[in-house]
Amino acid sequence: MSEEEIERKIAVIFATDVVGYSDAMELDEIQTLKNLKMSRKILDDLFSKHGGRVFNTAGDSVLAEFSSAVSAVVCAVEFQKLIKERNDTKTTGEKMEFRIGINMGDVVQEDGNLYGEGVNIAARLEALAKTNGVCISKNIHELINRKTQFNFSDLGEKKIKNTIVHAFNLSEGMEANSGDRPAGKNNKKIKEKRLIIFSVVALFILSFISYFGVLKKSTEPTMAPNNIIAVMPFTGTFGSENGDYFIDGVTEDLIVDLSKIKGLTLISANSVFQFKAKNYVDQEAAELLGANFLLKGNIRKKRDKLRVNIELVDGTDGSIIWADGIEKSESKIFEIEDEITFSVAKQLNLNVPKETQSRIETKSTTNLTAYDLYKQGLAHPDRLEARKLYKKAISQDPNFARAYASLAINIGLEMISLAATSRSDAELKIMKDEALSYAELSQQLDPDGAHGFLAEAIVLNSVRLFPQARVALDKALALEPNNVLAMTLYGSLDVNSGKYSEALIHLQDIRKLDPLFPIVVVAVETRSYLGLEKFEEALRSAEALLERNPQSRNGMIYYITAAWRLGNKDDALWQYEEYKLVSADDPFEMSLQKQPWDDKIKTLIYEVFKEIENS
Repeated sequence: MSEEEIERKIAVIFATDVVGYSDAMELDEIQTLKNLKMSRKILDDLFSKHGGRVFNTAGDSVLAEFSSAVSAVVCAVEFQKLIKERNDTKTTGEKMEFRIGINMGDVVQEDGNLYGEGVNIAARLEALAKTNGVCISKNIHELINRKTQFNFSDLGEKKIKNTIVHAFNLSEGMEANSGDRPAGKNNKKIKEKRLIIFSVVALFILSFISYFGVLKKSTEPTMAPNNIIAVMPFTGTFGSENGDYFIDGVTEDLIVDLSKIKGLTLISANSVFQFKAKNYVDQEAAELLGANFLLKGNIRKKRDKLRVNIELVDGTDGSIIWADGIEKSESKIFEIEDEITFSVAKQLNLNVPKETQSRIETKSTTNLTAYDLYKQGLAHPDRLEARKLYKKAISQDPNFARAYASLAINIGLEMISLAATSRSDAELKIMKDEALSYAELSQQLDPDGAHGFLAEAIVLNSVRLFPQARVALDKALALEPNNVLAMTLYGSLDVNSGKYSEALIHLQDIRKLDPLFPIVVVAVETRSYLGLEKFEEALRSAEALLERNPQSRNGMIYYITAAWRLGNKDDALWQYEEYKLVSADDPFEMSLQKQPWDDKIKTLIYEVFKEIENS
């Protein structure tokens, strides 16, 4: 953006996040996300009432813009009061606490987002706030001191991250008893309310302003506002050690089959499987997932017979729209899946053309032994063992298209793993050729399936052949527009190609399909911010990544780079020491070289690490 195009203005910035969010996620992720959404609803209603506009989120943080300082402070105080009232009626595990910081200053506006010192100071004031409290800058205090009945505690000048800020805390009682506004009362409710609201918006609006490049119209996700279905993890008793894989496989197959019907949008397997083996209330699960309907099932095996009981549940009130029981021999499991799929479409008054019916009925395999081995491979945590299981599945059914595709994906991911740092270029070329041959076989066996083209794209991305990868990915998305893995890779391709701004556009669509999005979304977003040299946003995003996985080496690398570039050298050095501890067996330069990241990001990271080593 040229200097002529830069739009500057003075704005009131409202920053908030949740206190103790990462600890709460570790204890009970589903309940924490549920609490987050309820709190976010309160915040959104207040923003609407007082004229606030959310312009960015990162990790567990929310940033909003107000045109009035008074409105921003009143909104903050009302929010903290409503959250307290909510907490007073909840158990310990259902409570949430926030911190809020408010500042007025100069900002730069770009594509609806705001940047600059005015935003940064608001975030730093939020860090000064006490749990359940609000911390404001001196200029905000001067504007509202005579116009409100709130008490303020003068904190004086505080140095935070190389910035001097004169701050005021709203006092514990918040509202004054008279027209006087003393500047020195205790303030116990302002410092821990920081970590939740940032997370609230992180899940449900464009959070991080993250991720994906602008797809062509033919590949844009088609969100059906009234027919969003979450196929919840099926339950059951199977009588064998592999029964769990079989039951999960039915859930996954139904997600894939139903997604082929025009007018239906399916919540991704990643999100729904976080409810596996957990008790949940139907309406609350539907609200958290953003689904209108839940499809639930139970599978029981008796001798060679399978009994599948199905319920289609209205997400708004938990009522059962349709229920049925299907009993057939175990060998007819795919017929059972088709019957369920077409019945759901019928209940929702959706037409399924013959061409779509044919695509749904065509299975990648009908061999149950191969199917079971394949599902075990998908679930296996060891990449080498998973490959063995895929090959066993192929030996049972040499025409098993998805098994070939998964083999290709497995090898493609191996090529950028830690183990690959010790491989020669010749070895990596052999791996690439092998993986591409498996992807091509999958495409030949199932030309209407997205999996083979997605596998090709993943392998080509691993060896930095980005234009070719994009061609394969376009084919995958044309076949399955709502394939979350393909959408995620599209964003990764944009970042790896240096298209950082484009990569931040489609996160909203991905999170609608995958509300409990995987960590890779946060990782790609963080790299986008690094590439744009928006280090404040990159640091917050890196913190969110490390909250999910404190041992993530890439997360540490991103954090170190962003913190160092911001001048937070103590934080960067502390994280650098942590990185050295967990990566003693990981040659940094070789590891960086193997990553399919673009040269700008690699250079930025490399320079920071060299500066640290030489300091």
